[in-house]
Amino acid sequence: MAAVQNAVTTVRAWDGVPVTTDETFAKSSVPLAGFSIIEAADVEEVVRLVAGTPCARAKGAIEVRPILAINNAGDQVREKPISL
Repeated sequence: MAAVQNAVTTVRAWDGVPVTTDETFAKSSVPLAGFSIIEAADVEEVVRLVAGTPCARAKGAIEVRPILAINNAGDQVREKPISL
């Protein structure tokens, strides 16, 4: 389990050029299940890393939410202030 920030950066690169917004891609009353963890220095680095992926380019989007804390081996919680 992990705790993520409420703030979101959504990345689209439909024409090959990354475009970001501060809104979710789709409105949903339940959380989406698919996710990846990307270690990066900042959100700008994550945008560069995900802009070329099929999801960002094929009329989809990738929502980036920085991780605040993540469980590590049992009940230990490890603070992860910048991992995305």
